[in-house]
Amino acid sequence: MTAVIGLLNKRGAAIAADSAVTRSGGYGSYKFTKNGNKMVRMSDVVPISVMLTGNGAFCRTQWDIIIRHYRQHRGYVKHKTVESCVHDFFKYIADNHLFCDKELSMRHIRENIDELFDHADNDVPFNLRECDDNGRLKALRGYLKAFLKVLSRYRKNWNRNGPCPQFKDYTIEQFHAYAGEMINDFLQSKLHEDGSFFSGPFSQEIINEMRDDFELTLMTRLTSRVNDAQLVFTGYGDSQEHPSLVSATVFEGFDDRVNYHIRPEDVICIGDERPAAICPFAQDDVINSILVGVYPSFFQSVCHNQKSLFPPFEGIFSLSENEDPRDLDIMEFHDKLQEIDTQDLTGKFRKTVIKQLKKNREQWETALENYDLQAMAALAHSLIDLTGFHRIIHFEQEGVGGPVDLAVITKNEGFTWLNRKSWYHHKDIGGQYGSLGV
Repeated sequence: MTAVIGLLNKRGAAIAADSAVTRSGGYGSYKFTKNGNKMVRMSDVVPISVMLTGNGAFCRTQWDIIIRHYRQHRGYVKHKTVESCVHDFFKYIADNHLFCDKELSMRHIRENIDELFDHADNDVPFNLRECDDNGRLKALRGYLKAFLKVLSRYRKNWNRNGPCPQFKDYTIEQFHAYAGEMINDFLQSKLHEDGSFFSGPFSQEIINEMRDDFELTLMTRLTSRVNDAQLVFTGYGDSQEHPSLVSATVFEGFDDRVNYHIRPEDVICIGDERPAAICPFAQDDVINSILVGVYPSFFQSVCHNQKSLFPPFEGIFSLSENEDPRDLDIMEFHDKLQEIDTQDLTGKFRKTVIKQLKKNREQWETALENYDLQAMAALAHSLIDLTGFHRIIHFEQEGVGGPVDLAVITKNEGFTWLNRKSWYHHKDIGGQYGSLGV
């Protein structure tokens, strides 16, 4: 859990991140600490930084360690744009087996095999999962049909946005060569063997028939655009006169490829067409409620109950005993009301409100165009602080909070720390460098 934000205009960028970290203790237990470092410099020659949200590790290596390693070996490269730096960073991870070796990748795939099978099995109707006294499925064919139908539904859902670009040309034959043996071993563990204590519920025939669909579904899952962590890159490429921000969504990877994707709307370049931008990430509910003027859950509640705001008109204008039913004006008015489509009214109401919320946000960005770096930094710090304060007063899990790391980035001065909680903070130029290389 976290909250980070980037504010950008033509003068530069102000970025801020909280310090709350959620650590899993296994078996559904979690611990919240407030000592996480979520802001790291990417380069020694171009002012680009990255803020971390979501899963703090890639293949069990912390992201900040990977970023420092990248800067040590690629920090001399003058990338033309922030986006080109992002692509080079993920290529470096894929090419460097220190972070993405086959053993870790296979462990990741095995975890997904177990998870996929358990979920699909639980989605099969209970009556088809019944076993006889020997532990063998009673309705083998019925179970297989239902199981394959579940897998087909999963694939349809994961295929909605297509595969991750890095796996667009990846084939099922390549995946079979990489992980087919592991999938075979797993499915064979489900084979029914008479007299064996560890016997599974399936016949060999059923395993053979489900295998291809299961392998295809697993590959679809591992190559789809899944959100596991989001890395937010901000700063200037060597050829950029104004700052830009790129957010990349990452879901580990395998076979010397990293599953990450960047949508067109995830690339924000400041210029004449867009002179300012406010970009919150992760737990952005409080920040967005300030920007648009309505707290998200309140707006969702209004939209959910909007039909009650426009009840059917029948009976609203009923005639009393003293009114003449031959009064055509009233009757015609009543008939006209019956022709009004209340569904159309609710749709127009929703569109009008959304349009107003968008306008409110645009007013913030218009004001931000004239902010200097000091004001931008103060605003970024305040928005993160308010999110943490909201968690406290509402007795929610304090997934946002702790000291706020704050920095500004300009074309000429580069990356400069303003607030930094790290105990190894150095009093050098703007606190740009630390003994551990952050």
